[in-house]
Amino acid sequence: MSICGGIVGARGRNPNSIFIHNDAGSQASNANHYNVWLRTHPLGSGFAHYYVADDYILQAEDDGNCAWHCGNDYYNANALSIEACQSFGDKNIFLSNEQKALKLAAQKCNQYGIVPSESTIRLHQEVFATACPHRSVELHGGAKATKQYFIAEIKKYMGNGATIDYGQGLPGISPEEMEAEGMEYIFDIEGVGCVFYFDGQNIKAFAHGDELKLICDIYKANHGKDITARHYTKKAPWYQRLLEFSARKPVTSFKGFGL
Repeated sequence: MSICGGIVGARGRNPNSIFIHNDAGSQASNANHYNVWLRTHPLGSGFAHYYVADDYILQAEDDGNCAWHCGNDYYNANALSIEACQSFGDKNIFLSNEQKALKLAAQKCNQYGIVPSESTIRLHQEVFATACPHRSVELHGGAKATKQYFIAEIKKYMGNGATIDYGQGLPGISPEEMEAEGMEYIFDIEGVGCVFYFDGQNIKAFAHGDELKLICDIYKANHGKDITARHYTKKAPWYQRLLEFSARKPVTSFKGFGL
């Protein structure tokens, strides 16, 4: 089950086009940020299928479901949406995110038989009164040049096979994060329809979205930032290692270790 849970409904067919968005987010608006934010805020304010940032690529909604991403009923129902994140942040990081977003778009074009063209690779501002994708338009010389650039890059990546590593399923937290904030974090697992909370010792599953929001709100009030969130895949089951560790009895003697 996706983060957004098919709230807009199933498409019932393959997508026929792709929108490349800019998130209008700061440097802190990475995939981890959206992994928490989307779970604790009303989805009616809008969301995309994918969020491409410098930490990893977050899939927030299944490809087969619609999304509220462009303010246009037809394209909300028929297009995939990809956010190039941190668009108000560092220029080079944003451009790297944008390239990953275009590579992901190429992979999806290959997957669904979408031929990149003026009618299939879209900008948000073409169908709604917005500056999006504002940073891309600024950096690539206007809307028309940006669209041509997107189409050319997607075609190039399609010809190279267009496979991309989402960067998910990696060990969750660095030693620096552990030391600074303790071991608390939330995570979900590919194909499992709930979110889990690790408090440093035990793992619990949230039974209701209000529980998740409550924990996230308390954490932010205490630490001044969002709780760390991770997405694990079954190809790299670090969640199983975490479960084994949390269930292990405390060490009371070093005799079994040859000491």
